[in-house]
Amino acid sequence: MKILLITPSVPYPPHTGGQLRSWYLLRDLAKRGSVTLISIGKPDQYERYMSELEKYCHQVLLADPKKFESNENVGRLSSMKQRLMKLVRLQPWLLDDFVDPEILRQIELAKPEEHDLIVCRFTIMAYYFLSHKRFKPLLDRVIVDIDDVSPVVLERKIGAMKLSYRKLRSLLDLFLLKKYYSKLRKARACFVVSEKDKNYVVQNRICTNTFMIPNVFEVNGRTLTGTSQAENPEILFCGMMSYPPNQDAVLFFSGKIFPEIKAAIPNAHLTVIGKHMPEKIMKLDSQAGISVAGYVPSMEPYYEKAALVVVPILNGGGTRIKILEAMAYGKPVVSTSIGAEGLEVTDGKDILIADDPNDFAKKCIDLLKDSNARNRIGSNGYQLVKEKYDLNVFHQKMEEVLEFLGGVSHASR
Repeated sequence: MKILLITPSVPYPPHTGGQLRSWYLLRDLAKRGSVTLISIGKPDQYERYMSELEKYCHQVLLADPKKFESNENVGRLSSMKQRLMKLVRLQPWLLDDFVDPEILRQIELAKPEEHDLIVCRFTIMAYYFLSHKRFKPLLDRVIVDIDDVSPVVLERKIGAMKLSYRKLRSLLDLFLLKKYYSKLRKARACFVVSEKDKNYVVQNRICTNTFMIPNVFEVNGRTLTGTSQAENPEILFCGMMSYPPNQDAVLFFSGKIFPEIKAAIPNAHLTVIGKHMPEKIMKLDSQAGISVAGYVPSMEPYYEKAALVVVPILNGGGTRIKILEAMAYGKPVVSTSIGAEGLEVTDGKDILIADDPNDFAKKCIDLLKDSNARNRIGSNGYQLVKEKYDLNVFHQKMEEVLEFLGGVSHASR
């Protein structure tokens, strides 16, 4: 069995939620056949981690589009000329940085027609099979791992906008996005990360074969360190900061929630961690009680120090691996409803949920003052991840789905 996996960033080391899912997917597919990996990334990343990738890949091909400033997800158009070209092409915004000759060249080098299965992470990486005449005949062997269902995210964003040019432009983007998503009907199958996303895809007839493969986090024998050990009122936020919903979340928390926590607990401290910090987030480092750490090689010391983890997400889609990671470390999580969307969590048992800034602040304050409550929520969250979101759940779901689609099981290697 020959398998082609195409990802928007190098899966290893898996520092972001998107990379982590790609990493788990690669390891799973490697058990089923010979994998060729195409990733977008810089040459130094490719060389540094080649030995680790070669454990699971027969071949690794790197696409390095020159217009990329980073290898992480969605970038931005750099000129008015490009914006005008986009309107002329009637191309959805999510493809802005991913329609590139260099990516196409690497796909051609991989000879996708010689592969039995083609797995594309995100709809952006499926573009060449959905839109290129040469590769369209291969759609019956293409699986698209959608992750974020972009029309859902954009519809939610538009609903919060006032009438303006920006809203009208977003409505055009939504129209183009739905038109692009309609091409998924010809793919062999689509994966989504939650039942809610699956219902949307099915109800809108986006893809004929749609399966829910949850986001997970590898517990890997990790034992609870005991949340009560973190007696310092340390609050942690982590996330890839090139992702706009994470930027909005940090600004929302630091501006409307943290001041209230600080008033009740003067020595409360917030640490913000993530790659690609924009200037507006870096400026928070100068505020009392806030540290912006940026990228860190390991999250473990920060989780050990943290009393709780916050996920004040206001928009976006998919499910938050950051919640699963915090729970795997036994840390209590306070999240908005959108932040916890798609996860089988119970408010007050394994997580605390609040959407109003005052309510969010109160739940954080109560946890910071009550080590028993921290231990209870943290321990219940840990058990939830072990039972429903550990890596073995991902492998089991993959086994069931791929066998249903045509016997692409471990035995077929």
